[in-house]
Amino acid sequence: MQKNKIYKIIDSSHSESISKYTIRIDFSNSILKGHFPKKPVLPGVVMCDIIRDLASIKLGVEIQLVNAKNIKFMKMIIPSKNEKYIINISINKDNNYKIKATISQNNEIHFKLSGEYYDKKICQKNSV
Repeated sequence: MQKNKIYKIIDSSHSESISKYTIRIDFSNSILKGHFPKKPVLPGVVMCDIIRDLASIKLGVEIQLVNAKNIKFMKMIIPSKNEKYIINISINKDNNYKIKATISQNNEIHFKLSGEYYDKKICQKNSV
């Protein structure tokens, strides 16, 4: 999981089917300085990594994306006065983890992801 997180968990709630996180994004993080200078935008790979990180926390095991079935960038995430975002994650466990997630703010979806994840330890064993 990330050591120098670009976000902080403000609140979380969990039901049987969905985990909901309220996060605050740190727009002063150095990751944003190069993406893009003078007009920072949260990179899509960082959005994917936030989902992976939160799902790993929920599962108690570090996971790795192996198949991105659907990723949609609906609206850019840019610095604003309200730096809080809602992340909804649903996880179905089979031989792997099928995850659907959204990042939203003020009931407006910014990002959608549907993908398959594996336990990172299993991925590392299989790649040797």
